[in-house]
Amino acid sequence: METARWIRHATMDDFDAIMAVYAYARKKMAETGNPRQWGDKYPLPERIQADIEGGHTLLLVDDAAALVDPPEDPDYPEPELDEHRGEHERIIGVFAIFHDEDPDYKVIDGEWLDDQPYTTIHRVASSGLGRHAAHDLLSWSMRHFENVRADTGMKNYAMQHILETHGFTKCGNIVMPQNKDIDQVRLAYQRHDVTDGTVCGPKDTARQLLSV
Repeated sequence: METARWIRHATMDDFDAIMAVYAYARKKMAETGNPRQWGDKYPLPERIQADIEGGHTLLLVDDAAALVDPPEDPDYPEPELDEHRGEHERIIGVFAIFHDEDPDYKVIDGEWLDDQPYTTIHRVASSGLGRHAAHDLLSWSMRHFENVRADTGMKNYAMQHILETHGFTKCGNIVMPQNKDIDQVRLAYQRHDVTDGTVCGPKDTARQLLSV
C-alpha cells in the first residue's frame, strides 16, 4: 500500500482531532523547556473553531493509518493542496493562514522587511505521527506566497531554526497582549521573495486555490 502527503482545508468534522494535535504540541513544548508559549490551553477551542469556519485552518495529512508500520520519515513529493479526505487519513500537521493585516504586528521592537501586503502563518503544530510537518507546511507556503510573516516563542528554538533555515529574517519582537496566561513577547520573522519587483502576498494560483 502506497501513500502520500497532501494539504487540505479543515472542517468542523476535524475539530476534535485538531484539538488533540494542539494538546500534543503543548505537551512537547513543555517537555523541551518552552512551557509558556502556549501554556496549557492555547489555542482556545473558540479560536480553533473561528479559524476553521473562516477557512484559515489547513491540515497536512497522509493516508497511512491502515499501514502496519507507517513511515516516520517518508520520501514523498512536496505536498500540495488537495481537498479530498483520505480513507485512512492521519493528520500530520496543522496551521492557520491569514491574508489580512495582523493587528499584533502593527507595533514591533525592531523593523519588518517592508510594509507591503503579507500572509501570516499562525499556530503551526505537529501531531507527532510523522516527521518534518513544519518543514512541509512552510515549504508549501513558500511555494505559494511571496511575502510571509510569522512569530514564535523566545524559547521555541526548534521553530526558530525551522523559520531561519527556510529563509526567514528575524525582524524583532512583538507583544501579543490578549492572553495573560502565556508569554506575551514573541520573536517576529518575515520572508519576502520578490519575483517581478511588484507582486507580493498570495500568488495568483494560491489566491484561486485558497478561495473557499
